[in-house]
Amino acid sequence: MGQIRKVNGVYYIEFHARGLLYSQMAGGDLEQAQRLLFQVEEKIAHGEALTIDRHIDLADFFGRFIDEIQKQQSSRTVGRFAAAIEHFSGFLKSDFPQVVRLAQISPGILESYKRCLAGALRPRVLNLTLLLIRDVLEFGITLGFINDNPCLHLRLLPWPPSRPPKETPRYVLARRLLSQGVGLARLAQLLKLTDIARCIYFADLIPLSRF
Repeated sequence: MGQIRKVNGVYYIEFHARGLLYSQMAGGDLEQAQRLLFQVEEKIAHGEALTIDRHIDLADFFGRFIDEIQKQQSSRTVGRFAAAIEHFSGFLKSDFPQVVRLAQISPGILESYKRCLAGALRPRVLNLTLLLIRDVLEFGITLGFINDNPCLHLRLLPWPPSRPPKETPRYVLARRLLSQGVGLARLAQLLKLTDIARCIYFADLIPLSRF
């Protein structure tokens, strides 16, 4: 049985077919969304699931991510993710208005976003923003709407030489977990983002080919 969700005044229908989760925009009218969901469920019941396109709109996807992260993280961490999503969404609307679905986000678009950030942010803030977006897009793999994270080969900016911080227990823990590929969302459940950031910028923690 499918369901209807409302995100920013727009209704989306979601349903399962062939063991996968589907999402589809249904407009701003609830009755229209209900009719569309009924039609889709009729197709599935008659074995026509293969005729249904599988995609998720960005507004729906970002809303799902925030809903999920709110169950796990502090309000401060949620706020950081929300701010990163808002800024990235604004960039897409300005520079790539044709990109409205998750699967349309490509490594090239993310490289353009990095260049945009480079003109306004310090390296450590830019890098943290990219890592936050990487975690957001990783959620798309969890949901099954994309197979690869387009941030995979995005390189972080080099951090200017500086005196390394004192290796406190938190620093050592963050360094070990990051080197194992643990994402920011998971790591933020254990440590403050400031502790995580210090590790990212003062040590070669993760192979750059991972970004």
